[in-house]
Amino acid sequence: MSTDLWEYRPGSHPAADLTLVGYEVHATDGPLGRVEQDAGDHLLVDASAWVPGNRVLVPVGLVARIDHLNLAVHLDCPRARLSSAPPTAEGLTAPRTR
Repeated sequence: MSTDLWEYRPGSHPAADLTLVGYEVHATDGPLGRVEQDAGDHLLVDASAWVPGNRVLVPVGLVARIDHLNLAVHLDCPRARLSSAPPTAEGLTAPRTR
């Protein structure tokens, strides 16, 4: 089964009127950081708790589930997978165009 990394998996999408800004992000091996920006097809995560001064772009296809009660996003990958992601550009605001 192929998954588009830039789209939420069935059943993991947040409610249309909710933003995930401020939610804690957890990888399979521990906390990653806090959502700084929810752009629809990716989350920009302040990962300073994991790597000081680091921001990580997380494609929404890596979201396994969202816990709205505890304000948490759970990913289905370890933090190391995200450490190899390209660096984010300052002022990143627009979702990927299709």
